[in-house]
Amino acid sequence: MKHSNSAFLTRLNRHVTLDASERDAMQRLEGQAEPRAKRDPVFAADRPCDRIAILRSGWAASRVRSAGNQTTITQIYMAGDLMGLSDLGFRLPQHETTMQTDGTVNLLSRADLCELGQSHPRLFAMLLSQGSLDATAMNDRLHAITRFSAEDRLMHFLLAMKAKTEQTTEQTSDRFPLPFSQKEIGDALGLTDIYVNRLLRGLQKAGQLVLSRPYIRITDRAAWETRLNFKDRYACLDVNWAC
Repeated sequence: MKHSNSAFLTRLNRHVTLDASERDAMQRLEGQAEPRAKRDPVFAADRPCDRIAILRSGWAASRVRSAGNQTTITQIYMAGDLMGLSDLGFRLPQHETTMQTDGTVNLLSRADLCELGQSHPRLFAMLLSQGSLDATAMNDRLHAITRFSAEDRLMHFLLAMKAKTEQTTEQTSDRFPLPFSQKEIGDALGLTDIYVNRLLRGLQKAGQLVLSRPYIRITDRAAWETRLNFKDRYACLDVNWAC
């Protein structure tokens, strides 16, 4: 069954078949989508209880800022992602999460999440499993940043973004959008924008990459995956323990 109006349900249905009660519960949980413009905070400042969100459309990112306006992009979200789970153990959000593009979000309270856990424990477990993917992917990116060459870490990042976009659409394509500037890509990889530009130009010149902003096409994905021993975490989600 297709759920064209919900990227989140599209992702879940790749891994498990939801029953009618679970589909209804998810539709109620998502509720009414709220618009957000590029650079807007995902969470509304006047609604401190609503600290979990489903990204309905668009892209978002979490950032950590330090003295001297140094920025690290820690998480990248796209349609179908659940945001805010990493802050469940804190009274206030620990990092800023803002829209990377125009889009829509569905805000949830922690009480909503607890209620779902009581009424639909299997669905609640699947949501937690889905949310754990970004933490695992971030661990992979951390490993790449600390152990890979600059070119390899950029290639690993692009493979991860391609893999993630495939979870939110039922259409196949050899290209994918990446609405981030070269500086922002550098912020995600610990590189300068000048270095990112040099790497992208090198990969294009070698025929390994085609850029058509905001789209990117990796010409030989299998070769990159073999070179980096890349693991598609998003395709490996196992929710059988929750069934």
